[in-house]
Amino acid sequence: MTFSHKNFALRRAIFFALSVVSLFFLTACHLREIPPDPDIPEHTETFDPDLVVGPPTVSDNPSASPSSTPETKPSPEIEGPDIPKREPVDDEFFSDAAFVGNSLMDGFRLFSGLTTCDYYAATSMTVAGVGSKACITLDNGNAGTILDGIAQKPYGKVYILLGINEIGYEISKFTELYGTMLDSIEASQEDCDIYIMGLTPVSAAKSGSGDGFNMDRINSYNDALRDLAAERGHYYLDLVEALAGDDGFLPSSETTDGVHFSVNIYMKWLDYVKTHYI
Repeated sequence: MTFSHKNFALRRAIFFALSVVSLFFLTACHLREIPPDPDIPEHTETFDPDLVVGPPTVSDNPSASPSSTPETKPSPEIEGPDIPKREPVDDEFFSDAAFVGNSLMDGFRLFSGLTTCDYYAATSMTVAGVGSKACITLDNGNAGTILDGIAQKPYGKVYILLGINEIGYEISKFTELYGTMLDSIEASQEDCDIYIMGLTPVSAAKSGSGDGFNMDRINSYNDALRDLAAERGHYYLDLVEALAGDDGFLPSSETTDGVHFSVNIYMKWLDYVKTHYI
C-alpha cells in the first residue's frame, strides 16, 4: 500500500512539471509570432544636421553687436581752409602745439591761461625775422631763431600769428616771405597741422588815424593769407570774425592803443581756438 501511494505521488509531480514546461514554450512561441499592427506607422529615426543646436556664434570682436557698438560722431567735412565751429576741446588738446608770433601772441601766452603748449613769440616779430632774429633760448642753452626753436622737436599743430608789423609791405612781398617761412616749418614738421591766423582787428579810431593800421588793409592781408592757406593745404583762422565787434572793429573799451588787447579779448581768442580745430 505504501509503495503504490508513493508511485502515484511521483507521477503527479512529473505530470505537473511537464505541463508547466509545455505552457512556457507555447507562450514564448506565441509572443514571437505577433504581427505588427498595420495602424501604427513604423518609426524610423533619421539625422537632420540642420536641427542640431550648437553653441552660439561668437564674433571676433566682442563689442561688435548692434546694441553695444558706440555711436561715433563724424568730424565735419572741411572744404577749403576755413574750419567750422565745433564743441570746445580742453587744454590738453594743445599739448603737441606750438604757437608762433609777435607781441600779440606773447600777450596770448601771458593772459589766455593756456600753458600746455610751447610759445615762440617776440615783440616786433615779422615773417622775415622768424628765421633771422635770434630771440629765444634753445633747449641746449644757445640763442636761436623762432624757426630754430620749432625744429627742436615734432609738433602735431603749429599756430602762426604774423603780419601786423608788416602792414606797410606790398601784399605780394608779404605772401612771398610768408611762403618762405612755411617752407621751413613744413620741412621740420612734416606731419603737423598748420593753422594760419589772420591779422587781428584794430579799433575804429586806430583804423582812421592814417598810419596804415586800417581795417581795409587788414582785410586785404587776410584775404591773401586765406588764399595762401588754401594753396598750401593748411587751415585759416579768422580772428577778425572772432574778436571784432558788430561794427567790424576792435571794441575801444578793450584796448588802450587800438591794437593790443584786454584780457577779455584774449579769452575770446582762446575760446575761438578751442572751438575751431580739426
